[in-house]
Amino acid sequence: MHKRFSAMCVMAFASLIATPPAHSGAWTQSKGKGLVIANIAHSGADRRFDDVGNSVAIRDFRKTEIRVYAEYGLTDWATLIAQPEWRHKETGPDRGEEVSGLGRVDAGMRLRVWKNDTSVFSLQASGRMPGASDRLAPANGGDTDWEADARLLYGRGFPVFGRHAFTDMQLGYRFRFGDPADELRLDLTTGIDVTPKILALFQSFNSVSVGTAKGPFLPTREHKLSAGVVYRFDEAWSLQAGGLLTVGGRNTIEERGIILGLWRSF
Repeated sequence: MHKRFSAMCVMAFASLIATPPAHSGAWTQSKGKGLVIANIAHSGADRRFDDVGNSVAIRDFRKTEIRVYAEYGLTDWATLIAQPEWRHKETGPDRGEEVSGLGRVDAGMRLRVWKNDTSVFSLQASGRMPGASDRLAPANGGDTDWEADARLLYGRGFPVFGRHAFTDMQLGYRFRFGDPADELRLDLTTGIDVTPKILALFQSFNSVSVGTAKGPFLPTREHKLSAGVVYRFDEAWSLQAGGLLTVGGRNTIEERGIILGLWRSF
């Protein structure tokens, strides 16, 4: 049960703190089991990386998101995933630079294709429906069109000084059906059970544009780091806290943020 809790932690934490939110780890839920997480995330930026990767000042950017993430074991090897969100973004005081309302709604499935006692390989596909938006609002920033994401996932558990630890690696391709360019994504997660109730997580999230961006959009590259903990009250309830920082990139903001979440497994 303790190892199962750790696997659930890496799946859910990666889905909530990363971009995109609905992509989780390589492990699947057992048939009839599931997880629901409600979280709030707030981030901001006053600098960005320009076209050659230099850090330059910008007007303040602020974003607040409320998400409800859910996954359910349809079978032992197939897990359904879904996540709606509400978000508020602002890039300045002018009309059109502040948007609020339904954000993206993500839905998909993760299929386990192989496992042994320590490792697992999975495939995942999901669709991303745009929420309420105004194409002319700068705060939407390419958030107005449908997207699809396909991923190959690998997870492995191992001991570290007598503690259970794991790593999760994801290689994905983001199809963007509007003007922004497609993206190649690489996400890495490592976690360790510091105590029987506390799981520490360290993550790296990376994306780079593929192909040509149209309209006002530019080719992008982004590298984020995050760290956090999950505290388990019991087998059903857990509390999550973490932060993220953009450490490099091209045509992307230097985002800093915090995340708080409440988990319910069943």
